[in-house]
Amino acid sequence: MMAEPLNLQHNEVADADLSNRVTGSSMEDKTDRENCIAAADKENTVSHSNWINGKPEKLQYSKGAFSICYDKSFLSLLVPPPKGGTCHRCGLFGKLRCSQCLQTYYCSADCQRKDWPAHRVVCDPIKQNLSNSKSKTGVYLKEEVRLSFAVDVVLPDSQDCLNKVPLEMKPHLTSGCDDKGDCPKVSENHSKESEKTFPEDEDSPHCADSVAKFVSLSIGDEFSGVVSHVKNPDTFFCQQMQNARQLAELEASVNEYCDKFPSSPSFRPAAGNVCCAQFTEDNLWYRAAVTAYASEDTVLVDYMDYGNSDSLPLARLRPIIPSLMDLPAQAIRCSLAGVKPPLGTWTSEGISYMKKLVKDKVLTVKVVDKESSGSVVELTDASGTPAVNISSLLIKEGCAAEKLSMASPAARGSDDEQASEDTTKKRMCKWIKLTLNQTLSVIVCTVYNPGEFYCQISNTHELLALNSLNKSLSEYCEKTPPDVFEPENGDPCCAFYSEDGNWYRGVVQNVTSDGSVRVRFVDYGNTEEVPLDNIRQISASFLNLPFQAIKCWLSGIKPGNSKWNPEATKRFHMYTSGLELQATVTSLSEDGAGVVLTDNSTDCPKMINEILTSENLVVKEILQDQNKSPDESVDQKATSLGHWKSIELAVDETMSVWVTEVVSPDLFYAVPNKGQKKLLKELISLEDYCRSCNKQPFQPKLGEACCAQFSGNGNWYRAVVLEASQSAVKVLYGDYGSTETLPLSKVLPITDSYLKLPFQTITCSLAGIEKAEWSPLVLDKLKKLLLNQYVTITVKGINGNVNLVTVEKHFDNGYVNVADKLLKEGLVTSCSAENSHPEHQGNGGETNCCCMELKVQLEKHKQVLLFLLNKFGNPDGFTDMKNLLES
Repeated sequence: MMAEPLNLQHNEVADADLSNRVTGSSMEDKTDRENCIAAADKENTVSHSNWINGKPEKLQYSKGAFSICYDKSFLSLLVPPPKGGTCHRCGLFGKLRCSQCLQTYYCSADCQRKDWPAHRVVCDPIKQNLSNSKSKTGVYLKEEVRLSFAVDVVLPDSQDCLNKVPLEMKPHLTSGCDDKGDCPKVSENHSKESEKTFPEDEDSPHCADSVAKFVSLSIGDEFSGVVSHVKNPDTFFCQQMQNARQLAELEASVNEYCDKFPSSPSFRPAAGNVCCAQFTEDNLWYRAAVTAYASEDTVLVDYMDYGNSDSLPLARLRPIIPSLMDLPAQAIRCSLAGVKPPLGTWTSEGISYMKKLVKDKVLTVKVVDKESSGSVVELTDASGTPAVNISSLLIKEGCAAEKLSMASPAARGSDDEQASEDTTKKRMCKWIKLTLNQTLSVIVCTVYNPGEFYCQISNTHELLALNSLNKSLSEYCEKTPPDVFEPENGDPCCAFYSEDGNWYRGVVQNVTSDGSVRVRFVDYGNTEEVPLDNIRQISASFLNLPFQAIKCWLSGIKPGNSKWNPEATKRFHMYTSGLELQATVTSLSEDGAGVVLTDNSTDCPKMINEILTSENLVVKEILQDQNKSPDESVDQKATSLGHWKSIELAVDETMSVWVTEVVSPDLFYAVPNKGQKKLLKELISLEDYCRSCNKQPFQPKLGEACCAQFSGNGNWYRAVVLEASQSAVKVLYGDYGSTETLPLSKVLPITDSYLKLPFQTITCSLAGIEKAEWSPLVLDKLKKLLLNQYVTITVKGINGNVNLVTVEKHFDNGYVNVADKLLKEGLVTSCSAENSHPEHQGNGGETNCCCMELKVQLEKHKQVLLFLLNKFGNPDGFTDMKNLLES
């Protein structure tokens, strides 16, 4: 449809049309206020960037101007601009909102257009009435207009531009929705100063404008608390006992308020908004944050004061009022210090055991570290004597393993010991920590190419915290005059972003010769050259929240040639723009993370990596030799049959180990406590290799090394085949000592390059006891003593890959020899001297005296020597020797 020209009218007809066309800027309250007044703003249109979420492009002002008569009655109609909210489409912060209902926020016009088919069903246009206006002056913009102009409005009496009129008098000029169902445009919010001049009515219900506060904790803080919700030891929520009374009073007020407030079909809070929610189990009302829409009429919420989640119909939600937001959210997100899943993922038994340990108990909570998602804490139960550490109990029961330190995906600040403020701030810079094989929800915020893009974690807590920080940062920078600040590379700073006129956190990348500073905006990933007078020193308080932009690349793919195809970048942006994606971390480095991105927004999940490959825009990154045929490649990998090796221990060597599996006294597996850094790097590389491998038929042989996909977490590990059939194999995970039976589709051949590092599993046999048919009682007792326990082993002998060891375990009264303990309880018998060196043979676990093996070897040598004497020997010279051998 052809766009109609821009119409500016100055008569009574325009005034009448204004009441139907111009949207107001204040939200309807629960009494359904129906008079919303609006007038012209200095900006009547904003264009938005598609490649950075939540960042509108810079306004371009025209040089032309026109004037209207200054009329006090006209200005008296103006109302304060709205605050920002969370984008109903993508969940990022947005200052724009629907021009019809004024309730739904967006970060960009693009998000609003995409959301319109769903939003138009529930969009309830706000009623406006200017009948009481004494002024007949009006300005309106017809909906069909697609052209836009930026203008300066001059008041002839004062010769001042309208944009110099006090900010609290500035309204919005936006377009409505035409009769043909085109989507309305979005209106933009403006200055924070207006919020101070026109404080919001305490009794006015709202949701999007509420900014949640959170309990602030620092490393070293200690308090008495209760665990309110447990997902697993890595994710649980605590409440401080000191705030229990305030929370009880707040909840009474929330329930009193919500019981009086009826349900409204028009109330549809966006993801990230705070509201009141009626819990399914007790029908009481609690404060909650909307995390997502499960359907058109059902939302997922997180209860801010407890940490648990719920799925609710919209009828069980109510707007929240500011007075109910005074108390910070009481649910403190925590992870348990010093523990990790024993086999890559938390078991239901481990989670249940932790719940049992913390249920209905007041614990001592100590913050020992900070992560992007919350606080790393130690939990101590002091209700008994002595006090017990929850982490230690989980490890002791085999529900958790001791946690080893992981490398950070991004470089931290300088470790220089100078006490200067700048150096201190550099050290305060924190990046979000990721772990290998971690799966999380992300939003892509900046794209350069598939090999370099930036993501934000799609987390309600983090989004609210970032929104609040950005608002405070802007207020701080607007009040702070330019000072003498000489930025250096790597310095954190506040930088003015020209595209939307706001201030954000940044890190200096380079200072140019002309005095401008190239800054990377650390919460979004984009860069810009900023004039020095638009740089401010950053306060340390703004560095507590970790930088939100995570540098990523798509793993398992590479450009077809030396550079990324522009079409590949364009398609990648199209597949990721405005969507919440699932990211699986497959590799880590100091520079960022290699990820696999999956779009789960449709019934059929789509892997972005594979889509780009199938469209021939990128190629798979194969680590194997491309010049070999598949058959040759498999054959080459199959040579791993004799190429793997285990850790070599010396006789009488003593070391501390973690026992991972117990088969019998003759066979159990353990891994050393130290030396895991090399293994971690090896497994990261192996994961990339396995994900990029072409799946080909592979029938492993007994004793052959291979790659095996652990069913517990779907990750790939080095393994050795213990048993093989036509459809399945039993494997021993060579670095962890556990065994599993897998279908052939879950194993891959392994190249010798991944076998240079010895397998970390130590195969052991208990020394000092007689071989026997082991009863279930012996096996149960041995498992209780050894399985998932730290013990000390001493090597007494070596037979092939089996280490004959003595085992000592620490008890309250000292160290106890495990074999001696079994002997004292009459479960085993002592081994005789001639039998003291059993040999582990094959997979059956039989043992024989070493003298028998020696006899067999001597007999073979005898036969060989007789053959040589018969064939080549001189009968006269070797007759006596032959007789000696045959006697």
